[in-house]
Amino acid sequence: MSEPRWIWVTGASTGIGEALARRMLEDGHKVIVSARSEDKLAALAGDFPGSCYPLAVDLTQRESVEKAATGLREINGYLDTVVINAGTCEYIDIKSFDARPFASVMNINVIGSANTVELALPLLRASPKRAQVVGVGSMASILPLTRSEAYGASKAAMEYFMHSLRVDLAPEGIDVTLVRPGFVKTPLTDRNDFEMPFLVEAEDAAKAIAKGMEKRRLIVQFPWQLVWTMRLINWLPLGWKTGLLKKMVRD
Repeated sequence: MSEPRWIWVTGASTGIGEALARRMLEDGHKVIVSARSEDKLAALAGDFPGSCYPLAVDLTQRESVEKAATGLREINGYLDTVVINAGTCEYIDIKSFDARPFASVMNINVIGSANTVELALPLLRASPKRAQVVGVGSMASILPLTRSEAYGASKAAMEYFMHSLRVDLAPEGIDVTLVRPGFVKTPLTDRNDFEMPFLVEAEDAAKAIAKGMEKRRLIVQFPWQLVWTMRLINWLPLGWKTGLLKKMVRD
C-alpha cells in the first residue's frame, strides 16, 4: 500500500467515482466523497467509518460550491489529491438539432471541473506531500464520434484544461494526471443504445486509474484495445478518417 493520503473524489455516488473511492478506502487512504446524492454518499461512508467523509455538493451551483469550501476545511486542513470525476453525457440528434444539451453538459463537465479546482487548490498547496490533480476525461476527445458534439466537446475542453493546469502547476510541484477511460459499465453508460466495444467494469477502471495515480502518469488510458484502435484511426488522413467514422452514423 502506498503512503496514506487525503483524497477528494467528486462524482463518487456511482460508477467510476464510487469504484475508485472504494478502492482508495480499501488501500487505507482517507477519502472525502462528493456528489449531489446525500443518501448514496452516506451509504458509502457507512461502509468505511472513520475513513470516508461525505460532502454533498452541486458543483454547478455557486452557493453550493461556496458551502463546500467550508465543508472541506472542516473535514481536514489540506488535500493530497483531488479526483475530478463528476460529469454527465447527453447525445445530439443531428436531424432535429437542439443546442440545449450543450449547456447542461458543459456546465458540469467543464464549469463543474473548474469549480472543483478552485475549491481544491488552496488545500492541495497546504499538503505536506507532493500534491496531485487527477481529471477524468474520455477517449471521446480523440476522435469526432457520432452524436457526441456536446459530450466530446466538453471532454476535449477538459483535456485542454488538465494539460494547461499541468504547465502552470509544475513550478509548485503539483502533478496533474489526465484519465481517458473508454467505455465503462456505469449507470450512465447503461442508458446507451449502441454497441460499446471493449466495455470494462467500473472496478477494473478504478484499478487502472489507481495504478496510474500511484505512478504519477501524465495520461492514464484504457482499455488498451480501444486505445490502439482509436489511435490507429486518428493517424489516418482527415478525409479517410471521416469516411470511416461516418459509417457509425445511424439512419
